[in-house]
Amino acid sequence: MEEDKIILDTDPSIIEWKTNIEGWVGKDGRFYGKEKDFAIYCNCTHKKCNKGHIYGKSWTNCPTCRDESLPEKYLQMPFKEWDGKTMLYQYDSTDKYFQDEEDVRNYIEELIEDGGSEKDLRLVICEPQYLNEVYEDYFIDVLPEDWDLKDVSKDVYQKLQELNSTIRKCRPASWLGGKYRTEIKLSK
Repeated sequence: MEEDKIILDTDPSIIEWKTNIEGWVGKDGRFYGKEKDFAIYCNCTHKKCNKGHIYGKSWTNCPTCRDESLPEKYLQMPFKEWDGKTMLYQYDSTDKYFQDEEDVRNYIEELIEDGGSEKDLRLVICEPQYLNEVYEDYFIDVLPEDWDLKDVSKDVYQKLQELNSTIRKCRPASWLGGKYRTEIKLSK
């Protein structure tokens, strides 16, 4: 049986310069083969939208076009009555959440002070986000193959079951804008 051959990094036979390949090469020096779009994406920093606006390449559209499309996208969402308890979210915002009518009323006042109107209010019913349960797979990297956590430690297994039971009883950890738009009638 032949022993494993040792190949050093100084051995000239481990690489070969090829001159007969075809494909896209970016300014970064990388070869992308036939993946022209990927080569372009990797080597640009910005894109231009259909209207000629320039924007960062990581976005799917420019901020101007995105803002213009928000009202239409919002109206395309299915409507649902608000239950009066669930958190609400301002659709075109990243950080405007409302717990109750009072929060919404205060926001409308801010909108008006900033030159907007109540028509700029686009409420979305939030969906709760809960803490994730911890499964036995969490320990997969240290458990022997074909062993369960119970085989290693019944105490840890039991505590994990208790932890998950407690997690299932927890209130929402946070809220995210959901899939239903809504409106509220503010009491005066």
